[in-house]
Amino acid sequence: MPLKFFEKIDSTNEYVKENLLYFKENFSGVYTFNQLQGKGQRGNSWLCEPKKNIALTFCLANSSISPLSVSFWVAIVVRNFIEKITHLSTSIKWPNDILIKRKKICGILIEKSKGTFIIGIGINVLQTDFSDLDLLRASSLTLLTSKSYSLSSLVNHLLINFKENYSLLDHSEYLYKTYNNYLFGKNLIMSFKIKNSIVKGRIKGVDEDGLLLLELENKLIEKFKIKEIEFLYE
Repeated sequence: MPLKFFEKIDSTNEYVKENLLYFKENFSGVYTFNQLQGKGQRGNSWLCEPKKNIALTFCLANSSISPLSVSFWVAIVVRNFIEKITHLSTSIKWPNDILIKRKKICGILIEKSKGTFIIGIGINVLQTDFSDLDLLRASSLTLLTSKSYSLSSLVNHLLINFKENYSLLDHSEYLYKTYNNYLFGKNLIMSFKIKNSIVKGRIKGVDEDGLLLLELENKLIEKFKIKEIEFLYE
């Protein structure tokens, strides 16, 4: 089943999960330019201004691939795609937000159900008003490049990029090294919130279990899971 387009939908990820029987083929899924109840990491909502942004969910029906390799792979492919079309330096904020100039351009949410990876991608494209998303420090391709984009064309070309780079999922070491190479904030002193305390630290990378390695002020390197730490970058 190819990608199915909806004029509007509550959540592309939820739709695919609820209808997984129809999405057995790799890269089958749904997309819309008007997602009403999108969600991201930590249970955050992902708000989309109608007909301005992309919400895409596709499946990989391959349970033999490690979830971490899939996470690295998706982030790398999307990062490379966005950098190519914008010609702007693009980074990956752990675990898999895509940033340009410290602004969030893309959010990624990967879930797994019945041996199938459900890969959700939201890209801010034409939206210019982010007053309701200030805490996410969001921006869009149009705001950063002063260019307009065809949403349909971006979806088609992004999916082509995923298909062309599918074989990279067999190269976990490459994915691990490449992901760390593009990691936002690496070796920079930044502020973080840990257990309701504000601390300074230096990101040293992400380990092979997907944990964030942070060098704290005492020079000790500690490991963190997603819900254990919050970025407070300015």
